[in-house]
Amino acid sequence: MEADKKTTTEELGFFKKYGFYLALAVLAVIVMLPNPEGLSVAGQRMIGIMVFSVIVWATTAISYPVSAGVIMTLMALLIGFSPNPETGKLFGTAAGLGIGLKGFASTAFCLVAAAMFLAVAMTKTGLDKRIALVILSKLGAKSNRVVIGVILCGFILSFFVPSTTARVA
Repeated sequence: MEADKKTTTEELGFFKKYGFYLALAVLAVIVMLPNPEGLSVAGQRMIGIMVFSVIVWATTAISYPVSAGVIMTLMALLIGFSPNPETGKLFGTAAGLGIGLKGFASTAFCLVAAAMFLAVAMTKTGLDKRIALVILSKLGAKSNRVVIGVILCGFILSFFVPSTTARVA
């Protein structure tokens, strides 16, 4: 049993140590692949950045805030130095960064971000646990009543936290 734990720790250490380099290698391979029919160069590079992101996050090779900066830099550079299909000229790094940040200008992003702040505040103050414990203390501890209690908790929390994602968090 001890040997299994040691092997798992060693494997995690390997991926944590070399995950960033693995992600860079996979990104380089995807960027250098021939461009598929119907996919722009910028689109192919964004697929590479997405795969890079997943590998970095899965291996926890770099922290999430640092990975956000690295991903934004990669988007600015890789999209910026790809040809615009409409003009044939390069996008430019300013346009590449603008394309990368375009999704954050949505009102849905603001709604989810604000709801996440509410969810964190409720967790830090313990309000979420208090609501759940009050409901479960009234309903009982049988399995069917716990399910009803979870549904009721979700219903009550929906008045405070509008985003389902944030409510689950």
